[in-house]
Order: sequence, then C-alpha cells, then structure tokens
Amino acid sequence: MTRLLITNFYSARNRGDAAIVLGMLRDLRARPTFRDAEIVISSSDPGFDGEHLPVPVIPSLRPLCARVVRAPPLPELFLALVVLPACLAWVLAHRVARADLWLPAELRRVLRAYRDADLIVAAGGGYLYTTSSFKGNGVLLATVLSFLLGRLVGRPVVLYSQSIGPFSSRPQAWLVRRALRCVQLIQVRECRSLALLEGWGLGVPIVLTTDAAFLIEAETPPDVEPRAVGAVRVGFTVRHWFRRESDQLRYEGVLAAFVDWLITEEKADVVFVPQVTHTLADDDDRAVARRIVGRLRHPGGAQVLEAELRPGEIKGLCGQMTYFVGTRMHSSIFALSMGVPVLAIACQPKTSGLMEQLGLGEWMVPIDSLRPHSLQDAYRRLVARGPDVRRRLASTIPEATRSAMRNGQVIEEHYLRWSAGSDSGRGGPPPG
Repeated sequence: MTRLLITNFYSARNRGDAAIVLGMLRDLRARPTFRDAEIVISSSDPGFDGEHLPVPVIPSLRPLCARVVRAPPLPELFLALVVLPACLAWVLAHRVARADLWLPAELRRVLRAYRDADLIVAAGGGYLYTTSSFKGNGVLLATVLSFLLGRLVGRPVVLYSQSIGPFSSRPQAWLVRRALRCVQLIQVRECRSLALLEGWGLGVPIVLTTDAAFLIEAETPPDVEPRAVGAVRVGFTVRHWFRRESDQLRYEGVLAAFVDWLITEEKADVVFVPQVTHTLADDDDRAVARRIVGRLRHPGGAQVLEAELRPGEIKGLCGQMTYFVGTRMHSSIFALSMGVPVLAIACQPKTSGLMEQLGLGEWMVPIDSLRPHSLQDAYRRLVARGPDVRRRLASTIPEATRSAMRNGQVIEEHYLRWSAGSDSGRGGPPPG
C-alpha cells in the first residue's frame, strides 16, 4: 500500500486550511495510484484535527517544541538548537546503521512517519512568507524543515498548490530558495508565485494549478435569521492582521464605517462569517467582528455568527449572500465558487493573485489603503456590474475546479516516474 504524509498543516480551526486539506484528499483519492493509499497528516493542532479530519493526524515539530517552551520565540529557538540536531542525529543513525535512535516518543513517531512515507506532500496554502525579519526566521525554519527531512530520509517531496512570498529579508528568501531545491515538484496557485520561482532558477519542475479549496462541496448551513425582510445580504470575513494595535484599530474602524453605510444607505443585512476560530492561538475572527459591531451606530443591522461551522457549511452560507466582502482569502473562494460577487480585501499577495487569475483584479482592495469612501465606491461598482461578474463566474469557476483537480494528476504522473526510476536504478528521488 502506498503511504503518503501530508505536512505543514496548520489547523482545521481555520476552515480555509481545512478546505485545502479536504480538497487535497478528494483530489488525491481520485487518482488510481493513491485511491487506497494510507494518508497521514502532520498538524500544528493535532488534538483538534484528529477529531475533525477523516485521516490519522500526528503532530508537526513546532507544537512538540511548544509543549516544552511556550513563550515566543522560545519554541523556534528550541527547534533550532535542540530538535533540529536531534532530528539530524536520528536521520544519520537511520542512514548509516538503520538504527532507530532513542528520542522522545512523539518526536520518534514524527520522524518514523517521514521514514515510512512513500511520498511527502506539503499541504497547499500560503505559509512560505514572512512579515518579520526576526520572528519570521524561526517560523520559516520550522516550515522548511519538513522539506529537508524528506530529502534526508530519501523520500520525494512535493509542494501542493502554494503561494510563496513575500519575505522580510534577503536571508529568509535565501533559506526558502535553498529548501525548495530539495523538493521534486512545486505547484503554485497563482501567477505571482510562478514568476517569483521561475526567477529563482530552482531547477525543479514548477506547475501552475489552483487552490484545492475549490473542490469542497457546499453543505446546508444553520439557518441565519435575516435582520430585515427583503434586505440585500452582505457577508463579511474579518481578521486580526496588523502587528501594531493602532493599525488594527484603523482597519476595524474603516470597516465599521463601511458596514454602517451599508446598513443605512444600501439597506443591507450584514453577516460576519467566522472562518477562523483558533482561540488558543489568538486567531479568532469572531473577536474582531464583535469589536467592529461594537463600534457601529446601527448594530441592529449586523450579526456575528458564533457557531463552529464546517468548511462546507461556510461555503453554503457564503452562497446565500448577495455580495461578499472577504478579508480571509478562502471565504472569497467559497463565495466566488457559489457564484457570489466578491469585494476582496487583500492583506497578502495571494489574494490579489487569486483575483487576477480569475479576471477579477478590479474587485480587490489592498488592506493598507482601506478607506470608507474607497470601499463604498468599489461596492457601488460591484453592484452595478453584478450581472457581468456573475456571468464571468459561471464560466471561470468550472475551469478553476478542473485546474484544482490537476494537482493530483500531476503529482501522480511524477510519482510514477520517480518510482519507475528508483526501481530500475535510473534516478528517482534520493535513495533512502
């Protein structure tokens, strides 16, 4: 039986990440080579994900470090100074003497998963970037370590549908560039990442595909009572993004003014949708939404959904909206794939890359330049062009879905070539 290890998964508490991995499982299971494969996911939130994902879950290295030292940046330092040397010693013992060097049980469990996998697939997403020249170093090291471990134990490593960059320093970009030379295949989900990697000259196959979240099915969401009969329903996702409190407060204030305008001038019923609810990591969209509603002059026209919804339910809920304003990229994907016109607030290049790839770049507003009047103008234009946008979505979303299914096809083709080369002694991935 073929064994796959999916690495670099954050948490199913982020329904965007959950949608990616569920889409990956659907895509990979559709390929004959992987239909009956034993698939394991390495996660930063193994307790929660083990209860909410349909395959076995093991911890990634970073949460193992956080169990020992919790306060940032100590987990990253512990990873670099203690865990990384231990991993290298274990790999060396395995390669030289096929020995299973004694290490703490959970760490050995993770390393054995790398050793026993036939293929290592880094989960799709947008985690290869930084916003800090200091903290970003440890986070990047923890991220790319999975690529290096795969190479060291002689297993092929592929990156599934990524957005890559930007980086806060040249050394960080250098680290990622070096790590990517250790993998056998890179798939990117938008043209900006493709251009970056092609400019790096990695010597690794790079394929343009689409985000796996396009592949999940919509589910019937819980009933959300409208605040006004016949009102236009406008869905929102918001997030804590800015490091400086003053910048975050400005973002929330701009959105509060915009929501008040929607309620009073556009007669809108506003619904804040919770895509991420990771309270333990201080990453809970509901907290931001509550603060915004608390600043409204007309709070009766908006509601914050508090329920923990599945990705398919969020997609179904987004499909019930007339328009959608998304700071979270995957909420925009959910709405767009349901034919709902979206005004995307881009806090990272991945969002602008997605909208441009779908031919919807004019409906993207950079988060750093948000102003109430700019949002109002963009919304008015979106409403005026709504029928055109919906027609465009009717033609582009099916193609995006087909492109998402190409991820598994390309991975299967490369894997079969690697396997044939390895079996015949004519190349393939590095020997184990």
